[in-house]
Amino acid sequence: MRPLTFSDAKGNERKWAPGDARSAPDAFQEFVDLHRADDNASYRVEDEENEEALLLMFDVGTICRIKGAQDSLIEYRLVTNRGDYRTQVANFARGGFSALDHYGPWWPDVAAFERARLRSRFDESMLRRTHPRELRRRLEILTRIDGHEPVTVDGVTHFGFGNGGGDTVNAWFTAEGRGLVVTFDHIGELNFYEDPQAQAALYDGVPADLLALVRNVPEADTTLNASHPDGGTLVVASGVFTFSGPCAMADGLVSHLQEKELGVEETGVGWLLEGFLALEDFTPAAVAEAVAWWGADDIAKGFAAAGEPEQVVPFDRETVDRFCKIWADSGYNDRWDVHYVLFDSYSIEDAGEDRDELLGLVRTLGLERVDAPPGAADGEVWVRTDPRIDAELGNWA
Repeated sequence: MRPLTFSDAKGNERKWAPGDARSAPDAFQEFVDLHRADDNASYRVEDEENEEALLLMFDVGTICRIKGAQDSLIEYRLVTNRGDYRTQVANFARGGFSALDHYGPWWPDVAAFERARLRSRFDESMLRRTHPRELRRRLEILTRIDGHEPVTVDGVTHFGFGNGGGDTVNAWFTAEGRGLVVTFDHIGELNFYEDPQAQAALYDGVPADLLALVRNVPEADTTLNASHPDGGTLVVASGVFTFSGPCAMADGLVSHLQEKELGVEETGVGWLLEGFLALEDFTPAAVAEAVAWWGADDIAKGFAAAGEPEQVVPFDRETVDRFCKIWADSGYNDRWDVHYVLFDSYSIEDAGEDRDELLGLVRTLGLERVDAPPGAADGEVWVRTDPRIDAELGNWA
């Protein structure tokens, strides 16, 4: 612990020292409660002796950590819940700037931070919240309603539909569950059909195996190809969303939205796709009410052609129990119940043999393992949830 100074933008100040009756987090919260106002929402916790500080901006959900009085090192963190503020103050009081290393990610500049904010907002989206299993089911039905058949080539299935006016949704999913979803709003600000450089840039950061799904492929009824700056073609898209890990916007899309100060709604994903994902009861009547693109007969035929979901084969009970035990010891579900997150923040070395056993169980059960999000520890494992596992987890929670 070290002596600290609390201050705000209005010139109010309070000193705190180790041994005071109130802990540093409690004293800081008391200071904030006393002075917080609509025009006074930024507060500073400073260790003057070590030239380190923490800046908490409650109105914009941001925390900065600062090291050095001159040529300061400044890093930014996105606040994801109200408890973050108290946690960071407690850690800073305990160990200063370096004590916050494991409570990031910390972004080196405002541009990187704003991109992280865009990603965080997308994490609230209906596309991110929808399990890929259900997404694929609905995409198949919508493809059939639009008069097409899902096409599988070399283990990759293509789904696609449009509104008849040039706006489309296309998706490709591999047998292992990796996928790419692209939207195209032909009158939106992200229509780069005649700008190959800008179109290719939207795909920046897409894993090579997924990018190959839209490079130099024949045009389908719902796809449009544009020239690629390096030669060949690329499927035109205003929105690019990857399913190599948790659903995410492509890096290139995020960078463009951040640079132009645009929102994800400019991709067209909301009105082209998420409206269908938001339907609690995905029925012919609900789809007919949601859009006027298709007639009732086409909608009914599409649902009928898709048929009922395949019956799943029960898992071996002993294998499921072993998976559930590891989950109970070192895992949890993400907030949308789309993924099991295991060995969060563990290194491969720290996770040890338990991680090796887990990966073997994932393969044996045929579960879909996905890439952990950027910045995750190398031992962290993300696996898509499965109803057969979910049915047993209640006995282990």
